[in-house]
Order: sequence, then structure tokens, then C-alpha cells
Amino acid sequence: MSRRSALRWLLVAVALVLLLAAGYLISLYLVPAPQIAVIRIEGDIWGDYTTYLSQALEEAGNDPAVHAVVLDIASPGGEVTASEGLYFDVLRLREQMPVIASINELAASGAYYVAAAADQIYAKPASEVGNIGVISLLPESDLVDEQLLTTGPFKLSGGPQVTYVRQMDMLKDTFLAAIFAQRSERLTVGPEILSRGELYLGLQAQQMGLIDEIGSQADAIDAAARMARVRHYDIADRSPELPEDFGMFDFRLQRGSTARTLSAAPKGLPPGFYFRYVPLPQ
Repeated sequence: MSRRSALRWLLVAVALVLLLAAGYLISLYLVPAPQIAVIRIEGDIWGDYTTYLSQALEEAGNDPAVHAVVLDIASPGGEVTASEGLYFDVLRLREQMPVIASINELAASGAYYVAAAADQIYAKPASEVGNIGVISLLPESDLVDEQLLTTGPFKLSGGPQVTYVRQMDMLKDTFLAAIFAQRSERLTVGPEILSRGELYLGLQAQQMGLIDEIGSQADAIDAAARMARVRHYDIADRSPELPEDFGMFDFRLQRGSTARTLSAAPKGLPPGFYFRYVPLPQ
């Protein structure tokens, strides 16, 4: 081979290397690194708060960079319809990518309802899990008022108290049905045990099939990556940013708090049904 031919082949090889390098750099720019998104669910689950959480879940599902989502949960639950809405949002997200729930201090009542929609649930040994059931604040009985006219005896209250009791049973049954729909093959206890409304430590919850694994948030992230089949990825905090003046029913986020401070009852709750844990006063 002549010197001129060798030089020509060398130039071709250098050009190919440069072309490949340029293609790699362009691909990094056009195709972002895979991400595991972490979305925090903290404190009380109320309607206004879930609007932001639902938006965060939807944005994660629509982002091609996100390959899986980890729900970082520290919550006593909250409103029935708000908890149900998040449950369905998580189920919808599961159709697009793996979703893992990671329980910190507490996932009680409505918060556990939401966690049950995930593919897997991780918790720490001393995390508090469960409290499946309903509480209700009953409205005042309808009173005769000469200045206020109504078209029915229960127009103001919505119904007699016995009706509220029946409705609570219906909501409890739908709660249990959702848990069994997602975890029936993993549960080792029946509805008669779960409907007692008890809280369980993470170790107990694993034995009962309420959670899948004992582990940290890092373990949950690793599990999400394995399910998504990605090895090299970034961890992205996709928790919603709440406005500074955000507030409802003494709403608060208490990072680093204990299960008991998380579950302290907010002030000014209106009558209604709640998937929420409220401990008895000491």
C-alpha cells in the first residue's frame, strides 16, 4: 500500500471517529438520560393538594425521559374523594410505566389506599401502615327555622344519621375492594382483619401482605429502575411546588415529623367522610 493510500485511509478513519463522536453528543442532547421520578405525598390528602399531585403524576407520565415513578409517602390520609382520585391517577400512570410506593413514617387510611395502586410497596421496619376504614363528622340535625325554608326534612343535613352510618359501611367496602383488587394474591389475611382499622409496623405489614418489601427509598428507586429495565439513570424530584399562600383546613407539610405529628387532626374539618387516621388524644 502506497503512502498516499495509507494517508487516505487514515483520514477516512479519523472522519468516521469524529462523525461517531458528533452523533453520540447529538444523541445525548436529543435523547435525555433516563430518569426515575420521585413524587412526595406528604401530610393531609385534600382536594386542592391532590390537584397539584395529579398534575405532577400526569407530567411524569407524559415526559419521555421518565421511565418509572417512586411515590414517597408520609401521610395520615384525608378526604375520601381526594384519596380515591389519587388512587385512580396512580393506576392510570401504571399503564405507562412502573410505579413503586415508598412509605416513610406513615401511610394510613387514604394514604395506604393510594399506595395500594402502585406495582410494589416498600416500607421501613417501623413505618406505620394500614388503618383501613372510614371516619365521619356528622352534620348538625336539621332545625326548624322560621327564616329558612327547605323543600325536604333533610335538605340541610343531607339525611338522617343512620343513613350516614350505612354510607360509611359502603365506603369501607369500596376501600377493601380496592385493596383486594390490587393485592389479593399477596394478602395473607382476610377482610375481617383488615376492616378492624388497625395500624401495623412495616414488619407486620409485610407478613400480612400489605407491603412487599422492607427497605429504604433508595431500595424502592432501585426496584423501579429494575422494573423499567434501565441501569444508568438520574433521580429527579418531581414533587409539585405549592404556592406560598397555599392552605386548606390547617393544611401543613411537616418534613421530618413523626407519625403522631403527621396524624394530628387539622382544625375546622367540615362534616363529611374521611379516609384518615386520627389518634385518640393522650
